[in-house]
Amino acid sequence: MKTISYEELIKERSYILVDVRTPAEFQAEGIPGAINIPLLLDDERAIVGTAYKQESPEIAKLLGIESVSKRLPEIFKEINKISKQTKKIVFYCARGGMRSGSMTALFSSVGYRVVKLDGGYKNYREFITKELPILNEGVEYIILHGKTGVGKTKLLNSLESKGYSVLDLEKFADHKGSFFGALCEKRPQSQKRFESLLYEFFKNNKPKYVIAESESKRIGNVYVPECIFHSLLNGRHIFVDTPMSHRVNIVLGDYTNTTSLEIKECILRIKRYAPHSYVDELLVLLEEGNLPLISEKLMTSYYDALYQKSIDKYEFREELFYETIEEGTEKIINLLGEKYSPENNIG
Repeated sequence: MKTISYEELIKERSYILVDVRTPAEFQAEGIPGAINIPLLLDDERAIVGTAYKQESPEIAKLLGIESVSKRLPEIFKEINKISKQTKKIVFYCARGGMRSGSMTALFSSVGYRVVKLDGGYKNYREFITKELPILNEGVEYIILHGKTGVGKTKLLNSLESKGYSVLDLEKFADHKGSFFGALCEKRPQSQKRFESLLYEFFKNNKPKYVIAESESKRIGNVYVPECIFHSLLNGRHIFVDTPMSHRVNIVLGDYTNTTSLEIKECILRIKRYAPHSYVDELLVLLEEGNLPLISEKLMTSYYDALYQKSIDKYEFREELFYETIEEGTEKIINLLGEKYSPENNIG
């Protein structure tokens, strides 16, 4: 049976990774770009696991074979389809054991160009954990600071659209970094998936510099890896600000698709840290549908004070004030100058 390490694999030009674990395992900790063709579905694996613990390994294997045999025609169709798109199919499971091994042996025996990822997802994790600090080493960080609603993420998006190297940690974390940060996001992020996305960013872009937003160590459910957090602390710090009316419009735009119930749940989380009368006032405004005033009060009476403590820790090399995202983008570009132009960011 042919095997390949992940370190060897990334040197290949044409391959498709196929994760044969359950959909739940794949969602929690898949390799970016991989396709999930599960050998066992979530409920089937649970049944097999229970049989292994409560009855015997032999009965568990029999149940597994019965489940897989029902899905083999469907699995064959999917593998046949993707085999026409690549020179090599690479199967992997949790540790490069029975699941990926059986798929590799089966499809190799009928003439498909397949290999098994040596050590599976476990070895992949070990590799990227070691490589991420190396890829991050020497990258210059330019950090945008500012209070809630000043549009730091929108500035990053605007700069990225113009070709600048942007590291959007909140996008990778699927979280905006506050009590309201999970609203309008697709899914809760996992630490392993977060770190995989960071590794892919640095591996694919090899930047000399990145423009990022100031972040705390934790963003929603995940923690920024130590090497990147250290770079955030020691980068070039730029403070940005914009009028309150613009901040309110930005916040309202970010949460356009949020329900009143979701907003209420987030407001109630503040109750541990703010006077009950303040929270009650916000809830009354919510019942009245006055989202602009809620946004302004949250910023001026709650979040601004929190962010000021963080802001006071830094010495800013530049500060800029703008009234539109377009104006802010141009001012940042002017500050950065030719040295940081997209053309000069090839690592």
